[in-house]
Amino acid sequence: MSQGQLAAAVAGTGSERTSPAERGQTVAPSRRLPTLQQNALRKIFDRPDFSPEEVARLGHRRLQRAEGIGRKGLQAIVEWLREEGYELQCEPPAQSSRNSASVSRDQKKLEKAMRILRTHGYAVLRVGNPDDGGEDYCL
Repeated sequence: MSQGQLAAAVAGTGSERTSPAERGQTVAPSRRLPTLQQNALRKIFDRPDFSPEEVARLGHRRLQRAEGIGRKGLQAIVEWLREEGYELQCEPPAQSSRNSASVSRDQKKLEKAMRILRTHGYAVLRVGNPDDGGEDYCL
């Protein structure tokens, strides 16, 4: 065996190491997406293949709620969609909606605290007009 043949045998033919695109085969668009995001989208669609158009139609909120898709994964999907010429149908919720959600959570916590205080004999009084944003105080 010559040295050239030996080197080729050791290195292999290279066909098993090349990508399908290098071999002249077409690659499904979903295959260009990272594996974790592919798997999460397969769970959503309940099938192995999906198109960028189908993913774009899901929308931002649906992808946010999907199991296995976090902030970085969503970012990877958005970039992949842009590379394929698609945009998500609806944009992410504004920052103010998150603030309003935390305000309602805080309100529920305050109401629970006032209820507990009242059950233990404390009087919780409202100071000021409730319509003007009056505050509650415990006596």
